[in-house]
Amino acid sequence: MYLANNDANHDPIASVYNAIGIASEAETIALILEQLMLKHLSKGAHILDIGCANGQLVQQFHIRGYQTTGLDCSEKLLHYAQINAPESKFILSDIRKFESLPTYDAVFSRNTLGFILNLEELTTVFRNVYAAMHNNGLFVFTIVTVDSVSRESLLEDFNICDITDKYVYLEEGKYNPEERMRELKSTTFELINGMWKRSDSTLLDKAYFSSEIQSALENVGFIEINHYNSKDFGDPTPTGEDCFVCRKPSLTR
Repeated sequence: MYLANNDANHDPIASVYNAIGIASEAETIALILEQLMLKHLSKGAHILDIGCANGQLVQQFHIRGYQTTGLDCSEKLLHYAQINAPESKFILSDIRKFESLPTYDAVFSRNTLGFILNLEELTTVFRNVYAAMHNNGLFVFTIVTVDSVSRESLLEDFNICDITDKYVYLEEGKYNPEERMRELKSTTFELINGMWKRSDSTLLDKAYFSSEIQSALENVGFIEINHYNSKDFGDPTPTGEDCFVCRKPSLTR
């Protein structure tokens, strides 16, 4: 049985994660978001990136003329984010506990909300996002759902190996269909001062039904909820990810 809690802390693998992450991928995501989100925002609008990791997407928003804030629960990843996007603001917080007055014109999150392991907490996250947004703000996020057209590829067991002169990155994913949980185990070996240092990380990722997500968004008060597959907008991954786009009403309910 899986624990209900999940810290989803990338601190142990932050330096290698930053080395693996490439700016071109963030640029591709930003181009996809031009169609889904950015074209609906005025220049200077304030965007919050939840689970911003090393900040490369935040930097892409900044380059395009937006105010930018990144939020992540990994202090070490935020260290790299501040280097990669030095003119942006970053917040160290768990989104389940994040509180903010209406500040943001749009909120984006990529593959972070699956780390919230039960629907009650996910609804709390949606409520926190809702409270942090200006009226008429856009909320866009990607997440793997059980009923996705690409579920067979996204939820099957997998192994990843990336080897360079400076690091070795190993990742294993195992999916439990009864729990609808995927266990992600990562091991890194990083060359530091001539010595190889090993770090390990284990995360859990929940697969929801799209109907559960739709209902939770509606219960919080979001409207105009649409569900897409990101590959339809040019996502280079073979299967794409489920993408939800919704809006906070112009007048608070």
